[in-house]
Amino acid sequence: MDKFEVIDAHVHMARTLDEEINWYAIPGRRDRDRWATPEGSIPYMDRNGISKMVVLILLPRTWRPSLVEKARIEGLPMEQRREAEKMMVDNLAPKIREFNEWGCKMSHQFPRLIPFILISKDLGKAKDMAQEVALRFNQGAKGVKLHPGMHCFFPDGQELWPMYAKCQELGLPILADSGPWDVPNILVGNASHLHQKHTDYGEPKNFEGVLKEFPHLTLVLAHLGSAWWDERVELAQKYSNVFFDISQGFSAPDRVPLYPLRGLAEEDAVRIMRKIGIERIMFGTDGPSLSWQLQIEQFLRLPLTDDERQMILAENAKRIYHI
Repeated sequence: MDKFEVIDAHVHMARTLDEEINWYAIPGRRDRDRWATPEGSIPYMDRNGISKMVVLILLPRTWRPSLVEKARIEGLPMEQRREAEKMMVDNLAPKIREFNEWGCKMSHQFPRLIPFILISKDLGKAKDMAQEVALRFNQGAKGVKLHPGMHCFFPDGQELWPMYAKCQELGLPILADSGPWDVPNILVGNASHLHQKHTDYGEPKNFEGVLKEFPHLTLVLAHLGSAWWDERVELAQKYSNVFFDISQGFSAPDRVPLYPLRGLAEEDAVRIMRKIGIERIMFGTDGPSLSWQLQIEQFLRLPLTDDERQMILAENAKRIYHI
């Protein structure tokens, strides 16, 4: 593997070790094995032959209880929901801005870490989201992270149009989560909610309006191997401005997928990637929650050519993300 340059185009990080322990509460993980802070990431990257990592800003777990409450208010009458949503904005917007500012500052000290800021409707009105993009672009942000499922919004909502327009104007790529998202289960870790009815805000088909309206916007849909991989293929065939990462990997006998429903099997992965276009696929892990080792090993055993491997491992990210 040493002959390949590797860019991990999908990771998350914390500001301190204590925050990493609380945010990524992985049973049995020793402190010495944790790497998801700026200071810890550099020796980790050196050990594993990773030249750069794209760091996607998310709210730490300790800040997320409001998101669980937000999922619960979706069924309220319109007036009550608007009042509750305003309270959410007052609570969450300052925290999102704080973490975005930290991500941009981090990249100045650690240039191998490429910051993608978090944008959601929780920032307030349409102009507030667009202004946040412009502000952080000037501070060094290299892209935008959207998580429709976590923040309970549809990505094709008109209130997001000014933000998309600003990203298109500035040439900022957008990376969006596009897998299923069971809010109570993932945010609070309660297995009893595993089958609770939920809305799939991030389903790939919900991005079609964005791709059509903003043809010069670079939109990356994360988790190619997740549910709805067929929808991703359909979008790729219709729109040249949509790209993908393979974070979380593919279903296999030795790999239990995070979301097994309609997941892409490892044996079909290369066929689907070539159907989409190898030049549109990037390697990523979704670390530190998911294992780097398992995913790089799975990727390297796929029946790809060395040229195709190098494109997916690094060259495509350099081109798509301008890094």
